[in-house]
Amino acid sequence: MPVPAVTTSAAGSLTLLEDEDKDIRVYALNHLLTIVSQFWAEMADKLPYLELLADPVSKELPTDNRPYAALLISKIYFYMGYLDEAVEFALKAGVAFEKEQSGGEFRETIIAGCLDRAIDQTNRGEKIDPNLGQIVDSVLRSTSGENGKLAMGLALSLRRLDLVEMIYLTSRAPAQSSTSAANAKSSRVTHDEGLLRYVLAEVVSGASGNESWPTEFRTNLFNLLLRLFHLNPSPDWNSITTVWAQNNDVDAAGEALVKLIGEQEYLDVYQIAFDLNEVAPQAFVDGVRRKLAEKELGPPAENPEDDDPKVVLDNILRGVTSAELFLNFLHKNNKTDMSILKGTKETLEDRYSIYHSAISFTNAFAHCGTTSDRFLRENLDWLGRASNWAKFSTTAALGLIHRGSWINGVRVVRPYLPGGSAPNKFSEGGALFALGLIYSGRKEYAEEELRRGLAEGNDPIVQHGAALGLGVSAIATADEEIYEEIRTNLFQDNATAGEAAGYAMGLIMLGTASERAFEEMITYARETQHEKIIRSLAMGIAFLFYGQTDRANGVIQMLTEEKDAILRYGGMFTIALAFAGTGNNRAVKKLLHVAVSDVNDDVRRAAVTALGFVLFRNHTQVPRVVQLLAESYNPHVRHGATLALGISCAGTGLETAVELLEPMTKDPVDFVRQGAYISLAMILIQQSEASSSKVTSTRELFAKVVADKHEDPMARFGASLAQGIIDAGGRNMTLALSTRAGTLNMNAIVGMALFVQFWYWYPLAHGLGLAFTPTAVIAVDEKLRVPKLDLKCEAKASLFAYPSTEKKVEEKKKDKAKAAVLSTTARAKARERVKKAEAGEAMDTDDKPEETTPASGSAPTPKKKTPEKPAEPSSFTLPNMSRVTPHQLPFVVFPTSGRYTPVRPIDHAPATVPTKDRLAPSGGAGASGSIVVLRDSTPDAEGEYIELDKGLWPAPTPAAAAEETAQPAAVTGGAVTAGGEEEEEAEVPAPFEYPFEE
Repeated sequence: MPVPAVTTSAAGSLTLLEDEDKDIRVYALNHLLTIVSQFWAEMADKLPYLELLADPVSKELPTDNRPYAALLISKIYFYMGYLDEAVEFALKAGVAFEKEQSGGEFRETIIAGCLDRAIDQTNRGEKIDPNLGQIVDSVLRSTSGENGKLAMGLALSLRRLDLVEMIYLTSRAPAQSSTSAANAKSSRVTHDEGLLRYVLAEVVSGASGNESWPTEFRTNLFNLLLRLFHLNPSPDWNSITTVWAQNNDVDAAGEALVKLIGEQEYLDVYQIAFDLNEVAPQAFVDGVRRKLAEKELGPPAENPEDDDPKVVLDNILRGVTSAELFLNFLHKNNKTDMSILKGTKETLEDRYSIYHSAISFTNAFAHCGTTSDRFLRENLDWLGRASNWAKFSTTAALGLIHRGSWINGVRVVRPYLPGGSAPNKFSEGGALFALGLIYSGRKEYAEEELRRGLAEGNDPIVQHGAALGLGVSAIATADEEIYEEIRTNLFQDNATAGEAAGYAMGLIMLGTASERAFEEMITYARETQHEKIIRSLAMGIAFLFYGQTDRANGVIQMLTEEKDAILRYGGMFTIALAFAGTGNNRAVKKLLHVAVSDVNDDVRRAAVTALGFVLFRNHTQVPRVVQLLAESYNPHVRHGATLALGISCAGTGLETAVELLEPMTKDPVDFVRQGAYISLAMILIQQSEASSSKVTSTRELFAKVVADKHEDPMARFGASLAQGIIDAGGRNMTLALSTRAGTLNMNAIVGMALFVQFWYWYPLAHGLGLAFTPTAVIAVDEKLRVPKLDLKCEAKASLFAYPSTEKKVEEKKKDKAKAAVLSTTARAKARERVKKAEAGEAMDTDDKPEETTPASGSAPTPKKKTPEKPAEPSSFTLPNMSRVTPHQLPFVVFPTSGRYTPVRPIDHAPATVPTKDRLAPSGGAGASGSIVVLRDSTPDAEGEYIELDKGLWPAPTPAAAAEETAQPAAVTGGAVTAGGEEEEEAEVPAPFEYPFEE
């Protein structure tokens, strides 16, 4: 009888599988492997027997054939849908699985399952099974070319540094990818540095689940990246600088700078110094300066020369050069629309302190860093109406307007300091706070004045301003002397002075996780009866654990279990600052749990707000996370949802976030609307009408709410602040919680955390000034001059244009009401018109004459054609020292031919593609305040340069300015003209008390 050509059942082979002859069993097993895709259901009944055959100690099959039994079981489980079991037996199959045909669905699925299992075991700290490791290695070693980034991502997830190195060393750079620096040195890049930059971006951005990485692995990874970057003849110093900052490797940074100085590569040295000043904390930069001083490469103590490379380098590292350049940029490009400020001032009744403070904040934000006090000088009568804490806020606003003006800063506020020409305790306290804001992170410029204001015997209001000023100016310095002086003020148990002391102690010890400071703060918070002090200490503890993901866990657990709601409130912000930008799942779950379960509204609001800090690097997920919270019955939760959207999506223009906030601008609760206005401004800052269709309508909404006298004061306050935020820094600043390199922007995160405390204390709204970052590209040559040159932007100009200046809309004259006409009169007039028509007389009628039809043969009047608008060019040029927004940065390039070439590219980020005149969503907004050093091909030739305003930076050294005692020439209501230049003299407003109606 002939054997059938088509197999219709697996029953025969399954029977042969139980034969006594081993050779017959092997034959049956091989045949079953060929038909398993058809008859796996029949074979499933024999799984127990098949598992016996696959057992390594079983004698039912020869040793070489047992892996094939395991492979058969794996395939049966695969078709049954039990993937975990399929992976388990595929691993037991070993050699048999490796012989499987590549590209098949079974093999690909099993490999994916193996990779998932390997990553899971790695994250749990378990040792990977040898068979599993062999499969993973074979996959990664066979992955190359276009899949290089995928392989790198897998190697990172598996924490295999050997594979990271292997993938990079086997890569080859694309022929067209050569940086300008490489071109300058005619060096051919062998390996694809894009892979290393990809790894660095993944690590810095908090992706790849790296919040669970051990510190040792992270350090080893950075060391490996550093070594691999140095393999190329022209190292990518921009990325290397980021590695130094992330790894806190002061020694490596110092050694590299010493080596480059020895080789007289001053252009690279200056560029590295600018980048370090941008992405590294001040403590790191100070450590590098000490390393240089040890090698006798610091500035000379006596008779320093301005053109000495050592002096130039030290000024760059200290931030002096950057501050002068950005101050000039902001002053020169100030595009503040004064009509908005004027309209807001005229519509908000300044006899109410909340409105007076609102205008102060709006003006401070709009003119942040520009040194323009025009609004203050034009409204001296309005300034004089300030009283009590409104006067404090108004004077402190000078600190934002003159932020970064290190030379003129003391002169600006001197009349209001204790012992000045305008004695008033609120002005004195505000002036001390203003000093701290001007010299944020630079305590040496104003330390003496601030410590004098903090001394015992002063009024608590003055001490309040001095403590805040010291906290902001000495941020993250961990200065023990200042800390102890502020702690002494805290122990006086005065609510006013103690409140500022709590914030200041946390700011000074920012990110140190000091056990001593924590014990002192938590102990006093539990002992004092002043809620203001408890709240400030709770926030101080949050500042203490900034960025301390591991060390903060125990403190967070302790604070969230406190009976005092204010301390639980501090626990939420401790999560926010400790896990800022990490997207940590446990932190998010904890915040969501508290947001819906805590009995206190303040704690719930803080928990939702904290989501914005934790998730700002994954900002596209935030609208989905807070969508249900935005619809909560609890208005405090809804307010927190608005701030979470604003903080996480700041500067991104994310449409889904704007769409979620728009209905909340009509919320029945006033402070929810307030939060929606502020958050809309944060999201749409520096967005043009072409890039976001909501910009114009949102600006109109702010103006409408501010002008509506029937609107609630809280909502008008929020709309007024929003007007200042969306136009921050003369429309030349953005809100960016990360730097251009992707690292955390410490000042911005801390400033944002301070700002949201305005809910309890309005003067803390000035903290937002710390979060504003100038957006510009400034190119300088070796002598730090600013050449006149044009950069090219490969996108339409409308995408990044300044908003159009608001035009005054003239009121239309009302038409006079038509007189009523009786029907009999109308009929009489009609008969009269008919008679006149018959007599050939022209009719005198009120009706509009109908258009006459042209006579036959006459040419019809041609209609005027509306000229078509010419198509907008796809690119445009912009001069040096111009505004370049974060979204615009990837499109900006230097001219390929010309006298100057940049030492490093402006940006390594992949360019987003404009679609339908809009930018595709990017991965979040980072700061773009970038200073690029140029290589001059003809250094001896004369050139044209942009002149910097000497009035903004008159003294050659900061020390000379600090010692200067001259009074400003034009002190006007708490302001001086830019650079102290003489204009019209004006008297200081009398410090009278105005009877505010609270």
